[in-house]
Amino acid sequence: MGTVVVHKAISLDGYATGPRDDLSRLHAWMDSPAAFPASAAFFDAGAVIMGRRTYDLGQEHWGDDEVFPFPAFVLTHEHREPVTRGGTTYTFVDAADEAMRLAQATAGEQRVNLMGIDVTRQYLAAGMVDELRIHLVPVVLGAGTPLFAPGSTVELETVEWTVIEGVSHTRFRVVRH
Repeated sequence: MGTVVVHKAISLDGYATGPRDDLSRLHAWMDSPAAFPASAAFFDAGAVIMGRRTYDLGQEHWGDDEVFPFPAFVLTHEHREPVTRGGTTYTFVDAADEAMRLAQATAGEQRVNLMGIDVTRQYLAAGMVDELRIHLVPVVLGAGTPLFAPGSTVELETVEWTVIEGVSHTRFRVVRH
């Protein structure tokens, strides 16, 4: 079974989105060709789990292009049949443990990526995240949605750290006791 990995761009003050879910300042670095190694690491996986909010917000931006070269599992309480858009199949699942079981079965030895703040928080709280890949963007947003829930604790060990065009890319292993 592959590792479960969170890829998340955050501001210096810990926000994973800006006000009104704005991601423009946090994701601007991804447009640079120099950022390719960091962004390409996301696509070297076997499946992704995301929340319904991430799915809904992404649809306008993603359009009908193939967004992911692997299946996507969407956590939602709304029962829906799978949807295929641009070669990516989105399967809607109503339980986090079932979504993880399906994603890991699909991914095999490849990674399972997590997308979305609520999804990340759920799986971190359940002790099911192996690694965080944090892209620390040199901006202070002052408001938005923080990556970590107030009062949450997680111990991390730095595995790798690089800086590409001013953005710090750090890979952390989640320490389990």
